Amino acid sequence: MTRMRRWRQPFAAIAPLFVAALAIAGAARASGPAPVTRGAASSALDPATAAADQLERTARERFGALSAAEVKLVRSAPKRELQWIGPSDDPDDPTNNPANAEKWGANRTIRGAIICWLLTDREAAVLVHPSGIGIAGARIVGPFDLSYQQVRPPLTILDSAFADGIDISFAHLSSLDLGRGRVGPIAAEQTIVAGDVLMEGGDYGAANFYRARIGGNLDFSGAHLGAAAPLVAVETTIGGDALFHRGFSTAGMLDFRLASIGRSLSVHGAHFTGDAPNGLNAERATIAGALYWVDVTHTAATVLDLNDAHAQALWDDAASWPAAGNLNLAGFVYSDFSGGPGDAATRLVWLRRQPRNLWANPQPYRQLATAMRTDGAEEDAVQVEIARENAMTKYGGLSLGPRLWREGLRATIGYGYRPLRALWWIAGFVATGTLLFGWGYRAGLITPTAADAYDKFCREGAPPPHYPPFSGFVYSLENFLPVVDLHQGAFWRPNPLHQPAANAAARAADDPRSAIPARLLRGYLWLHILAGWTITPLLFAGLTGLLRND
Repeated sequence: MTRMRRWRQPFAAIAPLFVAALAIAGAARASGPAPVTRGAASSALDPATAAADQLERTARERFGALSAAEVKLVRSAPKRELQWIGPSDDPDDPTNNPANAEKWGANRTIRGAIICWLLTDREAAVLVHPSGIGIAGARIVGPFDLSYQQVRPPLTILDSAFADGIDISFAHLSSLDLGRGRVGPIAAEQTIVAGDVLMEGGDYGAANFYRARIGGNLDFSGAHLGAAAPLVAVETTIGGDALFHRGFSTAGMLDFRLASIGRSLSVHGAHFTGDAPNGLNAERATIAGALYWVDVTHTAATVLDLNDAHAQALWDDAASWPAAGNLNLAGFVYSDFSGGPGDAATRLVWLRRQPRNLWANPQPYRQLATAMRTDGAEEDAVQVEIARENAMTKYGGLSLGPRLWREGLRATIGYGYRPLRALWWIAGFVATGTLLFGWGYRAGLITPTAADAYDKFCREGAPPPHYPPFSGFVYSLENFLPVVDLHQGAFWRPNPLHQPAANAAARAADDPRSAIPARLLRGYLWLHILAGWTITPLLFAGLTGLLRND
Protein backbone atom coordinates (compact mmCIF):
# COMPACT_ATOMS: atom_id res chain seq x y z
CA MET A 1 0.00 0.00 0.00
CA THR A 2 2.78 2.42 0.86
CA ARG A 3 4.51 1.77 -2.56
CA MET A 4 1.21 2.45 -4.40
CA ARG A 5 0.66 5.76 -2.56
CA ARG A 6 4.15 6.88 -3.65
CA TRP A 7 3.21 6.46 -7.36
CA ARG A 8 -0.30 8.04 -6.89
CA GLN A 9 0.94 11.23 -5.30
CA PRO A 10 3.19 12.42 -8.19
CA PHE A 11 0.59 11.40 -10.77
CA ALA A 12 -2.12 13.38 -8.92
CA ALA A 13 0.14 16.43 -9.00
CA ILE A 14 0.68 16.43 -12.79
CA ALA A 15 -2.77 15.21 -13.84
CA PRO A 16 -4.27 18.72 -14.28
CA LEU A 17 -1.35 19.75 -16.52
CA PHE A 18 -1.78 16.67 -18.70
CA VAL A 19 -5.52 17.31 -19.13
CA ALA A 20 -4.84 20.94 -20.09
CA ALA A 21 -2.29 19.90 -22.73
CA LEU A 22 -4.79 17.53 -24.30
CA ALA A 23 -7.37 20.27 -24.46
CA ILE A 24 -4.99 22.67 -26.19
CA ALA A 25 -3.98 20.03 -28.72
CA GLY A 26 -7.61 19.28 -29.50
CA ALA A 27 -8.32 22.93 -30.08
CA ALA A 28 -5.35 23.22 -32.41
CA ARG A 29 -6.56 20.28 -34.50
CA ALA A 30 -10.00 21.79 -34.73
CA SER A 31 -8.75 25.14 -35.99
CA GLY A 32 -6.31 23.55 -38.59
CA PRO A 33 -2.54 24.07 -39.14
CA ALA A 34 -1.04 27.51 -39.41
CA PRO A 35 -0.15 28.41 -43.06
CA VAL A 36 3.59 28.17 -43.94
CA THR A 37 5.47 28.69 -47.20
CA ARG A 38 6.84 25.73 -49.20
CA GLY A 39 10.43 26.90 -48.75
CA ALA A 40 10.08 27.30 -45.02
CA ALA A 41 8.64 23.84 -44.63
CA SER A 42 11.44 22.37 -46.76
CA SER A 43 14.07 24.14 -44.74
CA ALA A 44 12.65 22.81 -41.54
CA LEU A 45 12.30 19.24 -42.77
CA ASP A 46 15.00 18.71 -45.48
CA PRO A 47 18.19 20.83 -45.56
CA ALA A 48 19.32 19.18 -48.82
CA THR A 49 16.10 20.27 -50.55
CA ALA A 50 16.50 23.77 -49.20
CA ALA A 51 20.08 23.86 -50.52
CA ALA A 52 18.86 22.59 -53.89
CA ASP A 53 16.21 25.32 -54.01
CA GLN A 54 18.79 27.95 -53.23
CA LEU A 55 21.26 26.63 -55.84
CA GLU A 56 18.56 26.54 -58.49
CA ARG A 57 17.49 30.13 -57.77
CA THR A 58 21.09 31.37 -57.82
CA ALA A 59 21.88 29.44 -61.01
CA ARG A 60 18.90 30.96 -62.79
CA GLU A 61 19.95 34.42 -61.67
CA ARG A 62 23.50 33.86 -62.90
CA PHE A 63 23.03 31.79 -66.07
CA GLY A 64 19.43 32.53 -67.10
CA ALA A 65 17.13 29.75 -68.21
CA LEU A 66 18.28 26.26 -67.27
CA SER A 67 17.84 23.11 -69.30
CA ALA A 68 16.22 20.09 -67.73
CA ALA A 69 19.67 18.51 -67.39
CA GLU A 70 21.05 21.61 -65.65
CA VAL A 71 18.16 21.60 -63.21
CA LYS A 72 18.94 17.97 -62.38
CA LEU A 73 22.59 18.89 -61.90
CA VAL A 74 22.08 21.78 -59.47
CA ARG A 75 19.33 20.03 -57.51
CA SER A 76 21.40 16.84 -57.10
CA ALA A 77 24.57 18.69 -56.05
CA PRO A 78 23.67 18.87 -52.32
CA LYS A 79 22.92 15.14 -52.22
CA ARG A 80 25.09 12.07 -52.04
CA GLU A 81 24.00 10.47 -55.28
CA LEU A 82 24.95 9.84 -58.89
CA GLN A 83 22.39 11.66 -60.99
CA TRP A 84 21.68 10.09 -64.40
CA ILE A 85 20.73 12.75 -66.89
CA GLY A 86 19.42 10.45 -69.61
CA PRO A 87 16.34 8.24 -69.69
CA SER A 88 18.17 5.22 -68.27
CA ASP A 89 20.54 4.60 -65.38
CA ASP A 90 22.02 1.52 -67.06
CA PRO A 91 25.61 2.21 -68.22
CA ASP A 92 25.23 -0.47 -70.91
CA ASP A 93 22.08 1.08 -72.36
CA PRO A 94 22.88 2.37 -75.88
CA THR A 95 21.14 5.63 -75.04
CA ASN A 96 24.00 6.34 -72.60
CA ASN A 97 26.79 5.87 -75.13
CA PRO A 98 28.56 9.26 -75.30
CA ALA A 99 29.62 8.47 -78.87
CA ASN A 100 26.05 9.45 -79.75
CA ALA A 101 26.09 12.63 -77.67
CA GLU A 102 25.64 14.87 -80.73
CA LYS A 103 22.13 13.45 -81.03
CA TRP A 104 21.26 14.13 -77.41
CA GLY A 105 18.85 17.02 -77.07
CA ALA A 106 18.79 20.04 -74.77
CA ASN A 107 17.29 17.93 -71.99
CA ARG A 108 20.69 16.19 -71.67
CA THR A 109 22.92 19.21 -72.28
CA ILE A 110 24.80 20.98 -69.49
CA ARG A 111 27.00 24.01 -69.82
CA GLY A 112 30.47 23.35 -68.48
CA ALA A 113 30.50 26.77 -66.86
CA ILE A 114 27.67 25.76 -64.53
CA ILE A 115 29.58 22.71 -63.26
CA CYS A 116 32.68 24.83 -62.69
CA TRP A 117 30.58 27.44 -60.87
CA LEU A 118 29.15 24.81 -58.51
CA LEU A 119 32.66 23.68 -57.63
CA THR A 120 34.45 27.00 -57.33
CA ASP A 121 31.95 29.71 -56.36
CA ARG A 122 32.27 30.33 -52.64
CA GLU A 123 28.52 30.53 -51.94
CA ALA A 124 27.61 27.64 -54.23
CA ALA A 125 30.41 25.29 -53.20
CA VAL A 126 29.38 25.25 -49.53
CA LEU A 127 26.01 23.82 -50.60
CA VAL A 128 27.57 20.96 -52.60
CA HIS A 129 27.65 17.65 -50.74
CA PRO A 130 31.12 16.66 -49.45
CA SER A 131 30.99 13.58 -51.71
CA GLY A 132 31.08 15.98 -54.66
CA ILE A 133 29.20 16.28 -57.90
CA GLY A 134 28.18 13.04 -59.52
CA ILE A 135 26.37 12.99 -62.86
CA ALA A 136 26.21 10.53 -65.73
CA GLY A 137 24.95 10.47 -69.29
CA ALA A 138 25.29 14.20 -69.95
CA ARG A 139 26.52 16.30 -72.87
CA ILE A 140 28.85 19.00 -71.57
CA VAL A 141 29.15 21.99 -73.88
CA GLY A 142 31.25 25.13 -73.78
CA PRO A 143 34.40 25.66 -71.75
CA PHE A 144 35.08 23.37 -68.81
CA ASP A 145 37.78 25.37 -67.10
CA LEU A 146 38.95 24.62 -63.57
CA SER A 147 42.48 25.83 -64.16
CA TYR A 148 44.17 27.40 -61.13
CA GLN A 149 41.11 26.56 -58.99
CA GLN A 150 41.00 24.68 -55.71
CA VAL A 151 38.21 22.12 -55.74
CA ARG A 152 37.65 20.25 -52.52
CA PRO A 153 34.79 17.84 -53.37
CA PRO A 154 35.50 14.92 -55.70
CA LEU A 155 34.35 15.30 -59.30
CA THR A 156 32.58 12.34 -60.94
CA ILE A 157 31.17 12.70 -64.44
CA LEU A 158 30.54 9.34 -66.10
CA ASP A 159 29.32 8.27 -69.56
CA SER A 160 29.40 11.89 -70.62
CA ALA A 161 30.74 13.87 -73.56
CA PHE A 162 33.03 16.90 -73.34
CA ALA A 163 33.18 18.08 -76.92
CA ASP A 164 35.64 20.86 -76.09
CA GLY A 165 37.76 18.90 -73.63
CA ILE A 166 38.65 20.06 -70.13
CA ASP A 167 41.23 22.35 -68.58
CA ILE A 168 42.32 21.51 -65.05
CA SER A 169 45.87 22.79 -65.36
CA PHE A 170 47.42 24.11 -62.14
CA ALA A 171 44.23 23.13 -60.28
CA HIS A 172 44.00 21.41 -56.89
CA LEU A 173 41.45 18.58 -56.99
CA SER A 174 40.32 15.94 -54.56
CA SER A 175 39.76 13.29 -57.26
CA LEU A 176 38.63 13.10 -60.87
CA ASP A 177 36.55 10.35 -62.47
CA LEU A 178 35.64 10.75 -66.15
CA GLY A 179 35.11 7.05 -66.76
CA ARG A 180 33.46 5.82 -69.97
CA GLY A 181 33.39 9.40 -71.22
CA ARG A 182 34.09 10.95 -74.58
CA VAL A 183 36.44 13.80 -73.81
CA GLY A 184 38.41 16.11 -76.06
CA PRO A 185 41.88 17.38 -75.16
CA ILE A 186 42.72 17.20 -71.45
CA ALA A 187 44.95 20.01 -70.16
CA ALA A 188 46.25 18.99 -66.74
CA GLU A 189 49.71 20.52 -66.55
CA GLN A 190 50.99 20.76 -62.97
CA THR A 191 47.62 19.71 -61.61
CA ILE A 192 47.57 18.40 -58.05
CA VAL A 193 45.05 15.60 -57.40
CA ALA A 194 44.91 14.19 -53.89
CA GLY A 195 43.22 10.96 -54.97
CA ASP A 196 42.71 9.03 -58.19
CA VAL A 197 42.44 10.16 -61.79
CA LEU A 198 40.16 7.63 -63.46
CA MET A 199 39.67 7.56 -67.23
CA GLU A 200 38.50 3.97 -67.55
CA GLY A 201 36.70 2.77 -70.63
CA GLY A 202 36.39 6.14 -72.34
CA ASP A 203 37.52 7.83 -75.52
CA TYR A 204 39.91 10.69 -74.89
CA GLY A 205 41.92 13.22 -76.80
CA ALA A 206 45.51 14.17 -76.11
CA ALA A 207 46.09 14.25 -72.33
CA ASN A 208 48.78 16.48 -70.88
CA PHE A 209 49.71 15.72 -67.25
CA TYR A 210 53.10 17.41 -67.42
CA ARG A 211 54.52 17.76 -63.90
CA ALA A 212 51.18 16.82 -62.37
CA ARG A 213 51.03 15.28 -58.90
CA ILE A 214 48.52 12.49 -58.42
CA GLY A 215 48.21 10.97 -54.96
CA GLY A 216 46.39 7.83 -56.07
CA ASN A 217 46.16 5.94 -59.37
CA LEU A 218 46.20 7.15 -62.95
CA ASP A 219 43.93 4.62 -64.64
CA PHE A 220 43.25 4.49 -68.38
CA SER A 221 42.17 0.84 -68.38
CA GLY A 222 39.88 0.01 -71.29
CA ALA A 223 40.25 3.53 -72.64
CA HIS A 224 41.12 4.77 -76.10
CA LEU A 225 43.36 7.72 -76.87
CA GLY A 226 42.45 9.33 -80.17
CA ALA A 227 44.46 9.01 -83.36
CA ALA A 228 48.13 9.60 -82.59
CA ALA A 229 47.10 11.52 -79.44
CA PRO A 230 49.87 11.26 -76.86
CA LEU A 231 49.59 10.96 -73.10
CA VAL A 232 52.17 13.32 -71.64
CA ALA A 233 53.19 12.45 -68.09
CA VAL A 234 56.68 13.95 -68.17
CA GLU A 235 58.03 14.59 -64.66
CA THR A 236 54.67 13.50 -63.26
CA THR A 237 54.47 12.11 -59.74
CA ILE A 238 51.97 9.29 -59.17
CA GLY A 239 51.52 7.90 -55.68
CA GLY A 240 49.79 4.71 -56.80
CA ASP A 241 49.71 2.79 -60.07
CA ALA A 242 49.70 3.95 -63.67
CA LEU A 243 47.38 1.46 -65.35
CA PHE A 244 46.73 0.73 -69.02
CA HIS A 245 44.77 -2.52 -68.91
CA ARG A 246 41.81 -4.34 -70.47
CA GLY A 247 42.14 -3.37 -74.10
CA PHE A 248 43.52 0.12 -73.72
CA SER A 249 44.36 1.38 -77.19
CA THR A 250 46.22 4.25 -78.78
CA ALA A 251 48.13 5.19 -81.87
CA GLY A 252 50.23 7.61 -79.86
CA MET A 253 52.98 7.59 -77.27
CA LEU A 254 52.70 7.15 -73.51
CA ASP A 255 55.34 9.64 -72.43
CA PHE A 256 56.48 8.98 -68.84
CA ARG A 257 59.94 10.48 -69.08
CA LEU A 258 61.33 11.44 -65.67
CA ALA A 259 58.09 10.33 -64.03
CA SER A 260 58.00 9.00 -60.47
CA ILE A 261 55.50 6.20 -59.83
CA GLY A 262 54.86 4.97 -56.30
CA ARG A 263 53.75 1.49 -57.28
CA SER A 264 53.60 -0.10 -60.74
CA LEU A 265 53.55 1.07 -64.32
CA SER A 266 51.39 -1.56 -65.96
CA VAL A 267 50.68 -1.96 -69.67
CA HIS A 268 48.69 -5.18 -69.81
CA GLY A 269 46.39 -6.21 -72.62
CA ALA A 270 46.97 -2.94 -74.46
CA HIS A 271 46.81 -2.28 -78.20
CA PHE A 272 49.18 0.06 -80.01
CA THR A 273 48.18 0.86 -83.57
CA GLY A 274 49.17 2.94 -86.55
CA ASP A 275 52.31 3.75 -88.49
CA ALA A 276 53.32 6.79 -86.44
CA PRO A 277 55.65 6.29 -83.46
CA ASN A 278 53.70 4.80 -80.57
CA GLY A 279 54.35 2.83 -77.41
CA LEU A 280 55.92 3.73 -74.06
CA ASN A 281 58.73 6.15 -73.34
CA ALA A 282 59.77 5.76 -69.70
CA GLU A 283 63.23 7.27 -70.07
CA ARG A 284 64.71 8.08 -66.65
CA ALA A 285 61.44 7.18 -64.94
CA THR A 286 61.46 5.77 -61.40
CA ILE A 287 59.00 2.95 -60.71
CA ALA A 288 58.87 1.80 -57.10
CA GLY A 289 56.98 -1.36 -58.06
CA ALA A 290 57.04 -3.50 -61.18
CA LEU A 291 57.01 -2.54 -64.83
CA TYR A 292 54.49 -4.70 -66.68
CA TRP A 293 54.57 -5.06 -70.47
CA VAL A 294 52.34 -8.06 -70.99
CA ASP A 295 49.97 -9.20 -73.74
CA VAL A 296 50.69 -6.09 -75.77
CA THR A 297 49.58 -5.85 -79.39
CA HIS A 298 52.04 -3.71 -81.33
CA THR A 299 53.05 -2.54 -84.78
CA ALA A 300 56.39 -2.03 -86.51
CA ALA A 301 56.37 1.53 -85.13
CA THR A 302 55.83 0.58 -81.48
CA VAL A 303 58.68 1.70 -79.21
CA LEU A 304 59.60 0.68 -75.67
CA ASP A 305 62.19 3.13 -74.38
CA LEU A 306 63.52 2.35 -70.89
CA ASN A 307 66.73 4.33 -71.14
CA ASP A 308 68.06 4.97 -67.60
CA ALA A 309 64.72 3.94 -66.05
CA HIS A 310 64.56 2.23 -62.64
CA ALA A 311 61.99 -0.39 -61.64
CA GLN A 312 61.77 -2.80 -58.75
CA ALA A 313 60.94 -5.69 -61.09
CA LEU A 314 60.09 -6.49 -64.70
CA TRP A 315 57.27 -8.64 -66.03
CA ASP A 316 56.92 -9.05 -69.79
CA ASP A 317 56.46 -11.68 -72.46
CA ALA A 318 58.32 -12.35 -75.69
CA ALA A 319 55.29 -11.80 -77.92
CA SER A 320 54.97 -8.24 -76.58
CA TRP A 321 58.54 -7.17 -77.33
CA PRO A 322 58.75 -4.44 -79.96
CA ALA A 323 60.35 -5.00 -83.33
CA ALA A 324 64.14 -5.06 -83.68
CA GLY A 325 65.60 -1.61 -83.20
CA ASN A 326 62.63 -0.30 -81.18
CA LEU A 327 63.76 -1.41 -77.72
CA ASN A 328 66.10 0.73 -75.63
CA LEU A 329 67.47 -0.84 -72.43
CA ALA A 330 70.57 1.31 -71.98
CA GLY A 331 70.83 2.15 -68.29
CA PHE A 332 67.61 0.32 -67.36
CA VAL A 333 67.91 -0.99 -63.80
CA TYR A 334 65.61 -3.65 -62.30
CA SER A 335 66.01 -6.11 -59.45
CA ASP A 336 64.52 -9.28 -60.90
CA PHE A 337 61.86 -10.78 -63.14
CA SER A 338 58.41 -11.03 -61.61
CA GLY A 339 57.28 -12.99 -64.66
CA GLY A 340 58.07 -13.74 -68.26
CA PRO A 341 61.13 -15.43 -69.79
CA GLY A 342 64.02 -15.95 -67.42
CA ASP A 343 66.42 -18.09 -69.44
CA ALA A 344 69.55 -16.69 -71.05
CA ALA A 345 68.79 -17.77 -74.61
CA THR A 346 65.45 -15.95 -74.74
CA ARG A 347 66.71 -12.88 -72.92
CA LEU A 348 69.66 -12.53 -75.26
CA VAL A 349 67.17 -12.35 -78.13
CA TRP A 350 65.46 -9.62 -76.08
CA LEU A 351 68.69 -7.64 -75.87
CA ARG A 352 69.14 -7.96 -79.64
CA ARG A 353 65.87 -6.04 -80.10
CA GLN A 354 67.87 -2.94 -79.23
CA PRO A 355 69.32 -0.77 -82.01
CA ARG A 356 72.53 -2.24 -83.40
CA ASN A 357 74.63 0.62 -82.03
CA LEU A 358 73.65 -0.49 -78.51
CA TRP A 359 74.64 -4.14 -78.93
CA ALA A 360 78.12 -3.46 -77.54
CA ASN A 361 76.77 -1.53 -74.52
CA PRO A 362 77.76 -3.71 -71.53
CA GLN A 363 75.22 -2.29 -69.05
CA PRO A 364 72.10 -4.18 -70.28
CA TYR A 365 74.06 -7.45 -70.17
CA ARG A 366 75.37 -6.79 -66.68
CA GLN A 367 71.91 -5.86 -65.45
CA LEU A 368 70.40 -8.98 -67.00
CA ALA A 369 73.07 -11.16 -65.39
CA THR A 370 72.47 -9.51 -62.01
CA ALA A 371 68.73 -10.15 -62.26
CA MET A 372 69.33 -13.78 -63.16
CA ARG A 373 71.63 -14.24 -60.20
CA THR A 374 68.96 -12.69 -57.99
CA ASP A 375 66.57 -15.34 -59.32
CA GLY A 376 69.17 -18.06 -58.64
CA ALA A 377 70.03 -18.77 -62.30
CA GLU A 378 73.82 -18.64 -62.09
CA GLU A 379 74.46 -20.64 -65.26
CA ASP A 380 72.19 -18.34 -67.28
CA ALA A 381 73.98 -15.36 -65.79
CA VAL A 382 77.32 -16.75 -66.98
CA GLN A 383 75.95 -17.21 -70.48
CA VAL A 384 74.86 -13.57 -70.49
CA GLU A 385 78.28 -12.42 -69.29
CA ILE A 386 79.98 -14.32 -72.11
CA ALA A 387 77.48 -12.91 -74.62
CA ARG A 388 78.35 -9.43 -73.38
CA GLU A 389 82.06 -10.02 -73.99
CA ASN A 390 81.32 -11.48 -77.42
CA ALA A 391 79.29 -8.41 -78.32
CA MET A 392 82.07 -6.09 -77.18
CA THR A 393 84.58 -8.09 -79.23
CA LYS A 394 82.47 -8.13 -82.36
CA TYR A 395 80.71 -4.77 -82.26
CA GLY A 396 82.92 -2.70 -79.96
CA GLY A 397 85.01 -1.17 -82.74
CA LEU A 398 88.29 -2.63 -81.45
CA SER A 399 91.54 -2.54 -83.36
CA LEU A 400 93.12 -5.78 -84.57
CA GLY A 401 95.43 -6.35 -81.57
CA PRO A 402 92.84 -6.05 -78.78
CA ARG A 403 90.35 -7.99 -80.82
CA LEU A 404 92.77 -10.88 -81.33
CA TRP A 405 93.54 -10.89 -77.61
CA ARG A 406 89.85 -11.03 -76.75
CA GLU A 407 89.31 -13.80 -79.28
CA GLY A 408 92.06 -15.74 -77.51
CA LEU A 409 90.38 -15.22 -74.16
CA ARG A 410 87.06 -16.32 -75.58
CA ALA A 411 88.52 -19.48 -77.09
CA THR A 412 90.63 -20.52 -74.12
CA ILE A 413 88.81 -19.56 -70.92
CA GLY A 414 85.55 -17.97 -72.05
CA TYR A 415 86.73 -14.50 -70.94
CA GLY A 416 87.34 -15.93 -67.48
CA TYR A 417 83.83 -17.32 -67.05
CA ARG A 418 84.73 -20.77 -68.42
CA PRO A 419 88.29 -21.27 -67.07
CA LEU A 420 88.13 -25.06 -67.26
CA ARG A 421 87.81 -24.74 -71.01
CA ALA A 422 91.60 -24.29 -70.95
CA LEU A 423 92.00 -27.90 -69.86
CA TRP A 424 90.79 -29.02 -73.27
CA TRP A 425 93.41 -26.86 -74.92
CA ILE A 426 96.09 -28.22 -72.60
CA ALA A 427 95.01 -31.78 -73.30
CA GLY A 428 94.94 -31.09 -77.04
CA PHE A 429 98.41 -29.58 -77.13
CA VAL A 430 99.91 -32.32 -74.93
CA ALA A 431 98.31 -35.06 -77.08
CA THR A 432 99.47 -33.41 -80.31
CA GLY A 433 102.97 -32.95 -78.91
CA THR A 434 103.06 -36.56 -77.78
CA LEU A 435 102.33 -37.74 -81.32
CA LEU A 436 104.67 -35.31 -83.09
CA PHE A 437 107.58 -35.62 -80.68
CA GLY A 438 107.23 -39.39 -80.54
CA TRP A 439 107.35 -39.53 -84.32
CA GLY A 440 110.33 -37.13 -84.36
CA TYR A 441 112.25 -39.35 -81.95
CA ARG A 442 111.57 -42.46 -83.97
CA ALA A 443 112.52 -40.63 -87.17
CA GLY A 444 115.79 -39.52 -85.62
CA LEU A 445 114.81 -35.81 -85.71
CA ILE A 446 115.11 -35.42 -81.94
CA THR A 447 118.53 -36.06 -80.54
CA PRO A 448 120.33 -35.82 -77.17
CA THR A 449 121.73 -32.42 -76.26
CA ALA A 450 124.85 -33.79 -74.49
CA ALA A 451 127.86 -34.30 -76.80
CA ASP A 452 128.85 -37.79 -75.61
CA ALA A 453 125.24 -38.98 -75.65
CA TYR A 454 124.78 -37.50 -79.12
CA ASP A 455 127.90 -39.36 -80.43
CA LYS A 456 126.63 -42.65 -79.12
CA PHE A 457 123.16 -41.84 -80.48
CA CYS A 458 124.65 -41.23 -83.94
CA ARG A 459 126.64 -44.46 -83.85
CA GLU A 460 124.13 -46.81 -82.27
CA GLY A 461 120.78 -45.04 -82.57
CA ALA A 462 120.32 -44.92 -78.78
CA PRO A 463 121.75 -42.81 -75.93
CA PRO A 464 123.98 -44.20 -73.18
CA PRO A 465 122.18 -46.22 -70.48
CA HIS A 466 122.69 -43.52 -67.87
CA TYR A 467 121.05 -40.88 -70.11
CA PRO A 468 117.40 -40.00 -69.42
CA PRO A 469 115.31 -42.03 -71.87
CA PHE A 470 113.01 -40.14 -74.20
CA SER A 471 109.23 -40.16 -73.64
CA GLY A 472 107.00 -38.36 -76.11
CA PHE A 473 104.28 -37.74 -73.51
CA VAL A 474 106.62 -36.51 -70.78
CA TYR A 475 108.55 -34.37 -73.27
CA SER A 476 105.30 -32.79 -74.50
CA LEU A 477 103.97 -32.20 -70.99
CA GLU A 478 107.20 -30.70 -69.65
CA ASN A 479 107.62 -28.29 -72.56
CA PHE A 480 103.98 -27.17 -72.31
CA LEU A 481 103.78 -26.54 -68.58
CA PRO A 482 105.85 -23.56 -67.38
CA VAL A 483 108.39 -24.05 -64.59
CA VAL A 484 108.07 -27.83 -64.72
CA ASP A 485 111.25 -29.97 -65.04
CA LEU A 486 110.72 -33.63 -65.83
CA HIS A 487 114.29 -34.18 -67.14
CA GLN A 488 113.28 -34.27 -70.77
CA GLY A 489 113.40 -30.78 -72.26
CA ALA A 490 116.99 -30.06 -71.32
CA PHE A 491 118.22 -33.44 -72.61
CA TRP A 492 116.45 -33.76 -75.97
CA ARG A 493 115.89 -31.28 -78.82
CA PRO A 494 114.84 -31.38 -82.47
CA ASN A 495 118.11 -31.19 -84.40
CA PRO A 496 117.97 -29.89 -88.02
CA LEU A 497 121.74 -30.57 -88.38
CA HIS A 498 121.38 -34.24 -87.61
CA GLN A 499 120.86 -36.50 -90.62
CA PRO A 500 119.30 -39.84 -89.82
CA ALA A 501 120.48 -42.87 -91.72
CA ALA A 502 117.35 -42.76 -93.82
CA ASN A 503 118.49 -39.41 -95.18
CA ALA A 504 122.02 -40.53 -96.06
CA ALA A 505 121.46 -40.05 -99.78
CA ALA A 506 120.08 -36.55 -99.25
CA ARG A 507 122.97 -35.76 -96.95
CA ALA A 508 125.46 -36.96 -99.54
CA ALA A 509 123.82 -34.79 -102.16
CA ASP A 510 123.88 -31.88 -99.73
CA ASP A 511 120.09 -31.42 -100.22
CA PRO A 512 118.87 -28.60 -97.92
CA ARG A 513 115.38 -30.10 -97.93
CA SER A 514 116.63 -32.92 -95.75
CA ALA A 515 116.54 -30.61 -92.70
CA ILE A 516 112.95 -29.38 -93.27
CA PRO A 517 111.18 -31.96 -91.07
CA ALA A 518 113.45 -31.23 -88.11
CA ARG A 519 113.06 -27.47 -88.59
CA LEU A 520 109.27 -27.82 -88.69
CA LEU A 521 109.35 -29.95 -85.60
CA ARG A 522 111.52 -27.37 -83.86
CA GLY A 523 109.08 -24.65 -84.93
CA TYR A 524 106.21 -26.60 -83.48
CA LEU A 525 108.20 -27.00 -80.24
CA TRP A 526 108.47 -23.23 -79.94
CA LEU A 527 104.72 -22.88 -80.57
CA HIS A 528 104.11 -25.63 -78.03
CA ILE A 529 106.14 -23.81 -75.39
CA LEU A 530 104.52 -20.42 -76.11
CA ALA A 531 101.05 -21.95 -75.94
CA GLY A 532 101.88 -23.47 -72.59
CA TRP A 533 103.17 -20.20 -71.22
CA THR A 534 99.97 -18.50 -72.41
CA ILE A 535 97.20 -20.97 -71.69
CA THR A 536 98.39 -22.24 -68.32
CA PRO A 537 98.54 -18.78 -66.68
CA LEU A 538 95.14 -17.97 -68.24
CA LEU A 539 93.75 -21.08 -66.59
CA PHE A 540 94.85 -19.96 -63.15
CA ALA A 541 93.82 -16.36 -63.80
CA GLY A 542 90.40 -17.60 -64.82
CA LEU A 543 90.08 -19.81 -61.76
CA THR A 544 90.88 -16.88 -59.48
CA GLY A 545 88.54 -14.51 -61.36
CA LEU A 546 91.27 -12.03 -62.26
CA LEU A 547 90.16 -11.72 -65.88
CA ARG A 548 86.40 -11.54 -65.31
CA ASN A 549 84.89 -8.22 -66.32
CA ASP A 550 81.95 -8.21 -63.92
